[in-house]
Amino acid sequence: MSEYEAWAEFGDALRLPVKDTDFVTDIPWEAADFKPELPLIDIGSGSGLTTVTLAERYPEAEIVAVEPDWVMRSLLMLRIAERDDLRPRTTVLPESILDSWLPDQCGGALLFNVIYFLGERQREAFWQRMARVLVPGAPVLMSRSYGAGDGPVERKLSASASMGRQEYQRWFAATPLDDGRVEITNDYLTLRDGEVVREVSTRVRPYGLSEDTIVDEIPVGSFGIEEIDDRYLAVRRHPDLRRRR
Repeated sequence: MSEYEAWAEFGDALRLPVKDTDFVTDIPWEAADFKPELPLIDIGSGSGLTTVTLAERYPEAEIVAVEPDWVMRSLLMLRIAERDDLRPRTTVLPESILDSWLPDQCGGALLFNVIYFLGERQREAFWQRMARVLVPGAPVLMSRSYGAGDGPVERKLSASASMGRQEYQRWFAATPLDDGRVEITNDYLTLRDGEVVREVSTRVRPYGLSEDTIVDEIPVGSFGIEEIDDRYLAVRRHPDLRRRR
């Protein structure tokens, strides 16, 4: 089973109802300063919790949700289709952010972890794409330091939740690899009466990039970088520099 398939089955069960500790409850909207009069992009929407959070924060804004994985996109589309207030103003795109259609002018984008799954040339193409579609002042609100670290992360319980007679657990571990990636292992356990009755394990290998590496790649002529807090950066579109005649 792929990580996408496992997360489609277990992810929302482990996260819902959203707790105060969930990252969607403390997204720094005011500091990010989105431009909601223009379309807003959710890059790598997954099952749609961030999309719904973005749309609820800006109830008049058009939302563009980009999710290339069909399993996660199915959940995303169902979540949007069930909401009469979101369906008319949310467009779901099935391609990657590098290949998808986007409006000509956008007022900001959410970028949570996706950058760490892109290769060097893809990251370069990504920032070029954002420079084309974001208006001056619009941010890419980016999560910090996913996939990088000082060393391995020992296997630990990262989430648990109950549904009916069963408890669901997610166990997380990370191991740096020689090729610069990090192997992340997620074990999803199902327990009934305290005994494990099912276990699903997945592995993904994002690039183990430091934040300095990511920041150094951002085109300084097109963007400014603002440190909001220990979890988020705002990468803000600068006005284009024009040569004086």
